[in-house]
Parts: sequence; C-alpha cells; structure tokens
Amino acid sequence: MVSLDNRLHVPEERVALSASTFATFFLPALVSYFAMGVLVQRNRTATTRFALLPIALLCAYRAGSSLDFSFGIPNYRFLNQGLVLAMFTVSMRSTAWAFAKNPYKRIALQPNKISNNNTSSGNTSNQLTDVDDTPLFTAIWNAWDLSVNLRGIGWDWAEGLRIPKSSHETQSTLEFLLSTLAKLLFYMLAFDATSGATRDFSPETFGSVEGGTIFDASLPPLTRYTRSAIVTILSGWTAYFVIDLVYQIHAIEFVLLFRQTPSQWPPLFDAPWLSTSLTSFWGHGWHQLFRQCFISVGARPLSYLLGRAGGVMGAFLVSGALHYLGLKAMGRGGYPVVVFGFFFMQAIGLILEGVWKRCTGTRVGGILGLLWTWIWVVFWGSFMIDAWGKVGLIGSKSFPDDYRPTILLAHFLKHCLNLLDSLR
Repeated sequence: MVSLDNRLHVPEERVALSASTFATFFLPALVSYFAMGVLVQRNRTATTRFALLPIALLCAYRAGSSLDFSFGIPNYRFLNQGLVLAMFTVSMRSTAWAFAKNPYKRIALQPNKISNNNTSSGNTSNQLTDVDDTPLFTAIWNAWDLSVNLRGIGWDWAEGLRIPKSSHETQSTLEFLLSTLAKLLFYMLAFDATSGATRDFSPETFGSVEGGTIFDASLPPLTRYTRSAIVTILSGWTAYFVIDLVYQIHAIEFVLLFRQTPSQWPPLFDAPWLSTSLTSFWGHGWHQLFRQCFISVGARPLSYLLGRAGGVMGAFLVSGALHYLGLKAMGRGGYPVVVFGFFFMQAIGLILEGVWKRCTGTRVGGILGLLWTWIWVVFWGSFMIDAWGKVGLIGSKSFPDDYRPTILLAHFLKHCLNLLDSLR
C-alpha cells in the first residue's frame, strides 16, 4: 500500500485531470465540503457533521493524493502544490466545522437574533430555537460564500480578525471592478518580475525545475549569504504578489457572478514589510486566510494543554504541515525539518516577544522592532526558500517565455516608441 507521505509527492502515482477523474476524485471532495458548509449553518446537525467528517477528509485526501494538475509537465508541478494546499485547507475547515459548537450565521444577510431570555445556563448563545435556524435554501446559497470566505468577512465566527482599512465601501461596483482589474494587472507584472529576477540568479540550479540550493558553496561566505538573503526577500515578494493576484481574480469573480458587495473584499495584506514586531507581522500584516483554521485545529487544542505558548506552537505546527505537504506535492521531497523548523522558530520569536513584554512592560516596536522582524523572518526564511529551490518551486514558470507579462509589456512599449518615432 502506498503511504500518504509518498502518494503526495510521487508524480507517477497521480492521474491526469480529465472529466472522468474530476468526477471520480475532485467532485466528491467539493460536494462533501459544500455539504459541511451547509450543515454548519443549521441547528441540531452536530451528529451529522461528525458522521460526515471522515468522509470529507477521505475525499480531500483522495483528490490531493491522486490527481495530477500538472499533466505530467515538470514546469507546472506547482499546480499540484496548489491542489494539496487546497485539499489540506478543505480538511482543516471541515474539521473546524464538525466541532463548531454554535451554528454559523452570515451577518451580512442575517443580523444576529436574540434566541430567548433564558440565561440560567450562563451561555445564551447555545439556547437556539428552530425560529433562529437558517432556512435550508439560504444555507445552501450562503455555503458558496462560506466555502471561499476563509477570513469570515460578513460572518459571526471570525475570532480577533483585523481587516486592513479599505475604500471599497465608498466605491460603486463598477469602480471596484476597474480598480481591482488594475491591481490584478499590476500584481501579474510584479509577480512575473520578482519570480523572473529570482530565477536569473542561477538559471541552472534553483532557477530551474531541476532545482538546487540557494547557498552557493563556491562563493565567499559574505557573498554567499548576502546572495541567499536577496533571493529570500525576492521569493517573499513573489509569494506576496501571487497570493494577492489570486485574491484579486476571486474578487472579480464573486462580485460579478455571486453579486457580492465590494466591502466583502477588503485588502488581503496590511503592509507586512512595515511590521515592527513578529506579532504584528503574523497577527495582521501577512494575510490572514488560514487564521481561523490554525486557531481551531492547532492553537485551541494545544492551548488547553500548554497555555498560550502551546497555542502559538499549535498554530504554527499546523501551518508547517500545510506548507510541508505542499512541497511534497512537487515530487522532490518536502524537507520536513526545514519547513517545520521555519514555523517553529516563528513561534519561538512570538514567545520571546511575549517574554520581553512581561519583563520590560513594553511591546517590541519602533525601528529596532522593524529590524528585529526583518532579520528573524529573513534569516529563518532563507532555509525555507532553500527548500523551495531544491524542489524546483522557484524555477517553475507560470507563463510561457514568449507570453510573460513583463515581456509583453516590453514589446508593447517598444512598439509605442517605434510608432512615436515614425510620427515625428
């Protein structure tokens, strides 16, 4: 029998995506996930959700371990990484929904209702009646939003979520779509530029799909580690741009197709490069797409056993598992010590900031906090990015060479200049 660890990364064990394999492997995962999203909005569904959870997890595992989104093309193995990340997210959310104590309510459509006046139990939120139950048809419609709404915007279940300031509430739908399209084009160009610049550092090693280390042993130590730090920073920017690029695509898609309002799509990041502490970087600077998953599956269980430090460790442990399995899907090994080590050290950094606050009475911040955050993230991140390079992730190309956005833009500008010259 092929183990989970092997099946997630051996390309030969995967089957190409087709109508048949989509129906066999991918569709059951989507259906079970969607069903969980409907049930978590309804009263008295805990038993059904518990019964459905193993099925949902099995379907997500089968889809993530069986399908080959790259169609056997090495340059597109990163698509298998995306598949595994998506299925792992489906698994985390399904687990959180199975253990949800109270039905989820969509605030944007259903303002919170007071269930009754009975407070003798000390927990009125659990005293829900059938009158408070979300109608089945509404729950089905809401499930489309819930299935992709990772941050919980417009829902009552997000914990401590900090949303970056946005001008979307004052924008019309047309203004929002035009501004989002402009952002999408910018992020596409920026993503292509930073990923291309990173590959150009070493096209024959980590800049290729064959992979290689970002630490060149033939260089003097100072040059070697300066180079690896630059590659790490460029890779971080690449991740930032591609995540926001996908977010803008979904924003246009759901505002157009599902009639969502622009206010439901606030900015994804909160200037992480300006974070003056690891707490602010991971707490709200970096995207918060998996915050609730990490809290429900990792932080909350371990915090019961080990307190706040255990909760921090639990959240980053689950994050490490997410990224590790994603790298395994590239077909070159996931480097567990490196990947888990990066997230473990981020947790250690957050704990150290807590110790600093208790000992000094002040939070980490200011210029020194900014310097501390950059050094800690980049230093430990360089080992993480080295793993990316070894599995061929840095060398993966999202666009054919002749159709790269930066190349097309250069050709367009050159054509415009030639046209201007001809008009003179």
